Amino acid sequence: MNARVLVKRLGTVDALSLVSLRREALEAEPLAFGASPEDDLGLSLEFVQRVLTDDREQAVFGCFEGDALAGMVGVMREGKRKRRHAGSIWGMYVSPRARRKGNGRALLEAAVQQARAWGLEQVQLGVTEAAPTARNLYESLGFRPWGREPRALHWNGRFVDEFHLALDLRDALGAEQR
Repeated sequence: MNARVLVKRLGTVDALSLVSLRREALEAEPLAFGASPEDDLGLSLEFVQRVLTDDREQAVFGCFEGDALAGMVGVMREGKRKRRHAGSIWGMYVSPRARRKGNGRALLEAAVQQARAWGLEQVQLGVTEAAPTARNLYESLGFRPWGREPRALHWNGRFVDEFHLALDLRDALGAEQR
């Protein structure tokens, strides 16, 4: 990992930057996200501020290049009693200018570390076939596929499948040792 990678948990002071980066992600990689700019709650400043104040059930991490937010990932605990052992990783995105520098790996490791700190036993995520580099990153950190949803997303006449992956946090090796 690049020694200059700075990842931190985002707070309400970062809300505007997060909304801006989220918009960039949705516009630049429309087939990598289930949401679109027309229907994404993550583009509402008020919604994002609420998300960033919830420190018990979800966390959003950002990587920075200088003072600029260049990448993001969220992790949230499942809310229902029978699913409290699990969490979901969502919204992973690294701006093209910040790719291939270890930022994505550092972000994902921060999200997994948070899930472990909450005492979760597993985390899952979805990745479309339009993001093979992201899928390779997830699998390199120990995520394993458990399903595939055909034609999960449709955008501008193109369908893409979504792969579902999970990481067992009970594994003694852990993601950071793989």
